[in-house]
Amino acid sequence: MPGNIGRQSVVLLDAPLVTGDYNTEVRDWAHATETVVYGCTIDYAAATESKVAKDQTVTTAELFMPRRAPHVTEWQRVRWDGRTWEVDGVPDDTQQSGRLSGQAVRLLEVAG
Repeated sequence: MPGNIGRQSVVLLDAPLVTGDYNTEVRDWAHATETVVYGCTIDYAAATESKVAKDQTVTTAELFMPRRAPHVTEWQRVRWDGRTWEVDGVPDDTQQSGRLSGQAVRLLEVAG
């Protein structure tokens, strides 16, 4: 990762809310809006594999957004490295990260 600091790009996916079964609101990921963000730093953080009930792999990554990047919420997804990631929890506030840095976002992918 050291050679890629601030040189990576990700795609933010933001899905509209639609009416689902039983009049509930659900996200329509088939019609998500895509926003490309350049100047990011992202790397894999950890991976675990479980074979208890079925094979399952949980992978996490850390995404550091540039200062003027769009604000990421816990309701969005991120496409990076050929995978679509869930935002894991509420991203760190940009003001807590310092004046010169953007958001820190934890990403999660569950396969299996």
